[in-house]
Amino acid sequence: MVRRNVPESKEELLELETRKEIFEYVQANAGVHFSQLKRDLEMETGLVQHHLSTLESYNVLTSDDHQGKRRLFVAEELTEEERAILSSLRYETTRHILLFLLEETTARNRAIAEELGVSPATVSWHVSRLVENGIVSEVQDGRTTYYTVADETLTMQLLVRYQESFVDRAVDRVLDFWG
Repeated sequence: MVRRNVPESKEELLELETRKEIFEYVQANAGVHFSQLKRDLEMETGLVQHHLSTLESYNVLTSDDHQGKRRLFVAEELTEEERAILSSLRYETTRHILLFLLEETTARNRAIAEELGVSPATVSWHVSRLVENGIVSEVQDGRTTYYTVADETLTMQLLVRYQESFVDRAVDRVLDFWG
């Protein structure tokens, strides 16, 4: 019978350099998906899967399925709402919609589409998921629907906290605007 050393603490679990590197990357890039982590750390699929499985089984990391992608987080560090916001911010078009709404406070579908240079149908698709997840609210004014970020303060706090993980000038612009 082969005996395996069972880590007794989080610190002991993270003594292995590869595992520590994965943990620190997820900590700095909350909401990152598996493929991005693997690509950025230049690690093989099986190696990453093994260490993620270990980190999740010891409740050091957790993952959420968001629009078909496995999003990774440090366990018990963020609320469900924060994880949903960060997961949404990891999609470029969705992030740009949220950033535009943070700058404008409220906007119609057409204004968002014009600003982003995408079709109104694309905006509708992304906004409907944001509304469904409680990240964006719909405001009716007669026959016109306006959209607004449901919790601007929390969204801004997350953008500030994870600013370095977004390689996007639009994030910097909005943070300067709110700063």
